[in-house]
Amino acid sequence: MLTSLTAIHFLISYACPSECDHCFIWGAPGRRGMTRKQVDTFLQELRAVPTITAVCAEGGEAFGDYDLALHMIRRATELGLSASALTNAFWVTSREAATARIVQLKAAGLTSLGVSTDEWHQRYIPVEKVDTVLAACADQGLSASRMETQIGGVMFRGRAAERLASRVPPREPEDMTSCPHEQLGSPSRVHLDCYGKLHLCQGVVMGVGSPSAAIASYDPQNHPIIAPLLAGGPFALARYAMTLGFELEQGYADACHLCYRVREFLRPRFPDLLGPDEMYGA
Repeated sequence: MLTSLTAIHFLISYACPSECDHCFIWGAPGRRGMTRKQVDTFLQELRAVPTITAVCAEGGEAFGDYDLALHMIRRATELGLSASALTNAFWVTSREAATARIVQLKAAGLTSLGVSTDEWHQRYIPVEKVDTVLAACADQGLSASRMETQIGGVMFRGRAAERLASRVPPREPEDMTSCPHEQLGSPSRVHLDCYGKLHLCQGVVMGVGSPSAAIASYDPQNHPIIAPLLAGGPFALARYAMTLGFELEQGYADACHLCYRVREFLRPRFPDLLGPDEMYGA
């Protein structure tokens, strides 16, 4: 049994009003999201997994469908789960409107709010909106944090692999022998999307079947993507892919960049474990 898993981050939607260059799930307007029925079903199913104590509403943009995000937070709280959320504050129109929404979210059971802003977000969303919602959280006693990514903190997968990788000096793929961001063998949190897929890392699916079945049957040592990553990181996965025709480039921005490129190559061979299309820009 996977005893390390305590939190499920709901990718409520792949949709986002912004198309930030560093987004690793290719968030964009018009993409698919969860239904209320799915949220209820997923929460009820995951509540039966005894180690899970917390959920987070994110995306895409979690508040693109605000009523759905509010419903998820309220329902999760009713089921005894701690509920947090992430947003980019695109929806803020005034201090009064921000305060009204924070009051409503806190009453529904929201425990904390992360608000994203950085050089990429600010091309779409003025930082003043972020300042406004953070001030409203402070006034209402809701824990909140400003989430800023600098170029040194970018994970070069998804859209970031296409648009930003050239901004940093390339590194030798032979040095990329471990995953720097995820505990793939014993994750403490995974991401659940509108297709019912549980992502160990965005675009790498834990297993097939229902979310609870995927958790119960997860065997990292026999997972065709995770096993080589645990054994030797993205370079080990690349060496496996090279036996199938993958060709290494001279350098990669980081380990995520190499891993993402290998996974793009392997997707036709493992369509159930490397997807969905949205995670790969399709």
